[in-house]
Amino acid sequence: MTSRSKRMDGIIDRSVADWYKDAVIYQLHVKAFQDSNNDGMGDFGGLMQRLDYVQELGATAIWLLPFYPSPLRDDGYDIADYKAIHPSYGKMADFRGFVAEAHRRGLRVITELVINHTSDQHPWFQKARHAKPGSAARDFYVWSDSDQKFPETRIIFTDTEKSNWSWDPVAGAYFWHRFYSHQPDLNFDNPRVLAEVLKVMHFWLDMGVDGLRLDAIPYLVEREGTNNENLPETHDVLKKIRAELDRHYPDRMLLAEANQWPEDTRPYFGDNDECHMGFNFPLMPRMYMAVAQEDRHPITDIIRQTPDIPEDCQWGIFLRNHDELTLEMVTDQERDYLWNVYAGDTRARINLGIRRRLAPLMQNDRRKIELLNSFLMSFPGTPIMYYGDEIGMGDNYYLGDRDGVRTPMQWSSDRNAGFSRANPQQLFLPVIQDPLYGYQAINVEGQNADTSSLLNWMRRMIAVRKQHHALGRGTMTLLYPSNRKVLAYLREHEGETILCVGNLSRAAQAVELDLSEKRGQVPIEMMGNSAFPPIGDLPYLITLPAYGFYWFVLSDADQAPAWHTPIPEVLPDFITLTTRDGRISTALSGREGRQLEKDVLPKFLPLQRWFAAKDSTIRSATVTQLAELDDGRHTLACVDVELDGDKQRYFLPFSAVWGEETLSFGAPTLAYTLAKLRRGPKIGALIDGAFEATLPEALLAAIRRGDVLEGEAGSVVFRGNDLLAETLDGAEALDTPHPIGVEQSNVSIMFGDTLILKFYRRLRAGLQPEVEVAQFLTETAGFANTPTFLGSVEHRTADGEATVLAAAFGFVRNQGDAWEVLTSALARDLDELDGFVGEDGVREEQPSFGYPLIIGELLGRRTAELHRALAAETDDPAFAVEPITARDVKAWTKEAADDVAAMLKSLAAARDRLDDEARATADAVLGAKDDLLARTRAAAGLTPSGGRSRIHGDYHLGQVLMVQTDVMIIDFEGEPRRSLEQRRAKTSPLRDVAGMLRSIDYAAAAVLDPHGGVAQPGHEGAADRAAQWRDQTTRQFLEAYEAAIAGSPTHPDDPAFARALRDMFVLQKAAYEVSYELSNRPDWVGIPLRGLISLIGNEEVDE
Repeated sequence: MTSRSKRMDGIIDRSVADWYKDAVIYQLHVKAFQDSNNDGMGDFGGLMQRLDYVQELGATAIWLLPFYPSPLRDDGYDIADYKAIHPSYGKMADFRGFVAEAHRRGLRVITELVINHTSDQHPWFQKARHAKPGSAARDFYVWSDSDQKFPETRIIFTDTEKSNWSWDPVAGAYFWHRFYSHQPDLNFDNPRVLAEVLKVMHFWLDMGVDGLRLDAIPYLVEREGTNNENLPETHDVLKKIRAELDRHYPDRMLLAEANQWPEDTRPYFGDNDECHMGFNFPLMPRMYMAVAQEDRHPITDIIRQTPDIPEDCQWGIFLRNHDELTLEMVTDQERDYLWNVYAGDTRARINLGIRRRLAPLMQNDRRKIELLNSFLMSFPGTPIMYYGDEIGMGDNYYLGDRDGVRTPMQWSSDRNAGFSRANPQQLFLPVIQDPLYGYQAINVEGQNADTSSLLNWMRRMIAVRKQHHALGRGTMTLLYPSNRKVLAYLREHEGETILCVGNLSRAAQAVELDLSEKRGQVPIEMMGNSAFPPIGDLPYLITLPAYGFYWFVLSDADQAPAWHTPIPEVLPDFITLTTRDGRISTALSGREGRQLEKDVLPKFLPLQRWFAAKDSTIRSATVTQLAELDDGRHTLACVDVELDGDKQRYFLPFSAVWGEETLSFGAPTLAYTLAKLRRGPKIGALIDGAFEATLPEALLAAIRRGDVLEGEAGSVVFRGNDLLAETLDGAEALDTPHPIGVEQSNVSIMFGDTLILKFYRRLRAGLQPEVEVAQFLTETAGFANTPTFLGSVEHRTADGEATVLAAAFGFVRNQGDAWEVLTSALARDLDELDGFVGEDGVREEQPSFGYPLIIGELLGRRTAELHRALAAETDDPAFAVEPITARDVKAWTKEAADDVAAMLKSLAAARDRLDDEARATADAVLGAKDDLLARTRAAAGLTPSGGRSRIHGDYHLGQVLMVQTDVMIIDFEGEPRRSLEQRRAKTSPLRDVAGMLRSIDYAAAAVLDPHGGVAQPGHEGAADRAAQWRDQTTRQFLEAYEAAIAGSPTHPDDPAFARALRDMFVLQKAAYEVSYELSNRPDWVGIPLRGLISLIGNEEVDE
């Protein structure tokens, strides 16, 4: 928005002067859209009935073809009165009503200012032909005594006109016309002509019109010895029109129709003192040529030839319109080629063009139609759609002139395509009736009901485009991959980068793109918000189906897909370690071992995803060898890393792999190689043992045997339980182990579908909560809905301090975590939502949710069962339930209130950096400070009840696996930001409940959020549907939890205290989310802020 205060017209903000840059323009003819009085001719009354359709399509502006009184010999471009409405279309009051209704829906209105010529029935011409030669009235038009004047000027309508001069017997002279002989050209050398034109401009702009298309403006002025196109005097006229517009209507727009080569079109923008917009005529036919030739060159070549335009100006781009597909701005050879490909039937040709619609031009190939529309919506400029193309309407070139692409809009399979109730023979033109494109097959009603229709696809495309200003305002950088069948380019604006890739070929194609400058960024496919692997230094490979395309927004590295396992960079050089006996311990001893610590580890560690101090300077790295396996081929070791003001310890097992091929480019373990090994002439590599199959096998065998390996730094203890023996005995043979994921601090190794061996990278002295809790749930509580604990590997120092290095768990075959499954399912539900108003204007009731979206009850019950299992009677003091005391509540309340206060302080500091919507929500949260803190402290005023126990500690949808029709709860490590002592502390299980409630809210919001959600539904009702799912799931979760937890020693007896305690934890969790998003993902902060607003208004919090 500009700095001026808002001036509203409907919901149109008049203070936004460059609105056209983000516009999506829908071009229509009033007579062809909807007939309200059943006379066979469309009118403004009918158009107003269909405005909701245009709004729901996603258009932001309507461009009306001429609707003025006219003989209609050139579809209204032969105007007989500039200041009236053609009686067939309605009255002036109808036009005013239309503008008001359009503005009420946020739709701007663009009309035609046809100033090059009039109809020969216009009063100006009738007066001129009777006036004396040389008089002011006569000189409104261009006259000559000879038809040989201006011989250098081309004839535009070659099919019908033999000369640009026509004899008028009344005037006794020839009049000049660049188009039809019934359209005499105005004479702008007469200042009274421009004065009258300006009066016409004021007339329509005063009624609220937002933009004017200036028809045929290259031909306004004539001069001897020229071709009478693009003359300097023409630009003088335009500058005067623009100056008058800017003086009185600074938020309105002029759109130039200048069918010229790029270098000749550029002057029509002037120095931002002529037209705001201009059609990019040369680009349009070259899109068709590129598809026909399966070669990007026609497009890239014309884009390179297109000059820069002033910053406030914009190109208008289109695929088709009301005229022929003009081939004036191509070479003769190119024109012949396009005629042969797209108009083999010569009856489809007219003048220097093709009179066909988009779908027939593309042989009704949905893939081609979508590809060209993807270019329309992503090329530099404002997209202009022609009515009916959004449903794939056909044409009828057997009709005269260009009427074949101007037939009635096809609304339904009813009589006259739902356009009119008149008798069919009364229609201004017949509807399309052929079997392929006829209104019975192609119509809005049918496509509304089909979620996969072209119409609904177009709606989604437009919705995505409108969410990314880079597509309307950004720069364009062409990429030049070796595969010329693929067109790729970047659109960039204010920090946002969008990568567009399209396959021009009828066959699938692969392409490698040099995106190294965007290294580390993650391409997010914009139609479905699917994350692709991050960009690296090597060429980025993309495969596309025939005529396929992708739009990617390049996001931060944290948006990488969960399934993606990033490969670390390879060290630039490898030092050589020598070992005379083949043992790693020998290679690490002495000078070479110190070189590994000094030179290699400070470079290697920051490349690993599990290393937590990537942004810190490593002062030193020291290797401590714990134990050897397999005759020294493997060494279990830890690395102590000294940083500025901090020390961290990591588990880094080493393995030796032999063979020179292990160091060759493309070797599978090259990215995990630390050094070159040499034993005499034998060459190998020292690698991270987690990625060498024989080490996990050796560890698992040691766990099963119960080995204890002694070393100088203590002992390594391998422990397996009876379930491990049963699991291994029941398995026919273990598959070769391989890593399945590199988490933030772990590496998980899968042995087929039998078990998982997890390496804990970041080491902290003391019991590992995940191992401790999993062992308790498996061996003591018998909780079935978590992976079975099978064994562990611990390092114990001489004084008995234990550190878990690895643990084994039963494998659980699953469909993914609940976050991915539920957000994807909810996105599909919203995508299939019948959110569009039907013919009767009534929105149908939406169906109930299906599986897995009905998970609330099951999730609540399993959560309660987990908490009952953790409250199982035991003599183990680490798990024995303890009563909640007033002191506990006071400590929890203080911690929560401090977190809320800190969040409010951070939010206030960051307020001015937020976008408008987030800032408004932040203000509401900041304004409710006292209420928030009071609710956070509410539990302290009630009598405590219930008990403290061990809990999950980091409970959310991502910690729940979907297992057929059940769930499995995983990952009991606790919140990474908390210390080991805090993670092992006993607390109220309602903390877990709060975490899951916030996760459910996040899931519903993330699906809708354009900054990182799974889908971006553009239709009305999506937000309500997502909120419906959130509220239903929350209610079912709580009801099931309350029913299943009743009687548990940890659950409070007093419902009011339980509710206050739960709400305090929910507020604390939401406050943490706000602080986290402000620090890491500011674009996401609106989600927890809206959650806080919802919590403030939640009556349950009050009770």
